[in-house]
Amino acid sequence: MDSREKKVLHSIRGDNHIEVVDQGEFRSLYFQNSVVQSRIYHETPEKLALRYTQYMMAAALLAMPAPARVLLIGVGAGALLHYFNHYLQDTMVDGVDNSDHIIRIARGFFSLPENSRISIYCQDGLNYLASLSDTLKYDLILVDAFNDNGMAKSIYSAEFFKIAVERLNEEGVICCNLWSGNHDAFIRVQKAIRKNSASRIYIPVRRRENMIGVLFQIPLPWKTICPPNSVLKQLSEQYDIDFKEVSAAARKHNMKIGEQMQFWFS
Repeated sequence: MDSREKKVLHSIRGDNHIEVVDQGEFRSLYFQNSVVQSRIYHETPEKLALRYTQYMMAAALLAMPAPARVLLIGVGAGALLHYFNHYLQDTMVDGVDNSDHIIRIARGFFSLPENSRISIYCQDGLNYLASLSDTLKYDLILVDAFNDNGMAKSIYSAEFFKIAVERLNEEGVICCNLWSGNHDAFIRVQKAIRKNSASRIYIPVRRRENMIGVLFQIPLPWKTICPPNSVLKQLSEQYDIDFKEVSAAARKHNMKIGEQMQFWFS
């Protein structure tokens, strides 16, 4: 980052290093070692600035089109909530983050959207899920819970995914931002996902170490994940994300040769 072009608006150093920085057309939230946690455009906060968030939303909407009720674990600066607020105005969203400080930063510096459709809760994500009534079910659960050490252990765990699956509707989906940079942690999370899903795909984010994991309770719905190009084009225009790129990456990295033959000629 070029220090001549940045303006630090908020900074806490120490064990929990956090910075809010203005730079050019966007505002960013940084964690330890200048790791960008979230980024939002000043003029168009609904436009996803980070590639992993684009992949995450595209994968989620391919897997679960038009979700009625969504749970977001890990609010951060609120980029995904801005996106839901603008593009999915019929969707109810519950955002959960265990850091009161991060929520206050999101409210104070990133205009965190809160209204009749978007509710924010300061609570550990695992405890939040465990406390819910059995009657409350989600169509889509998004998981983006990171701290200075990477993926939050209590969230990216077999216990979390077990309870999360129980809080889904019958064909509900879990979509996770994963980090492949820590090999041991990534393998551990993959085992937890495999244990608690009927099927799953992993989509590597181009030129990043992020990996988007999507968990299904049904056999992989390839017709939904890889629709015709005309549908992908329409979705890209509707949601301002490159759905074709994400769909192609899902197919390339998950579909076996036999499955590809069956898919294309069925």
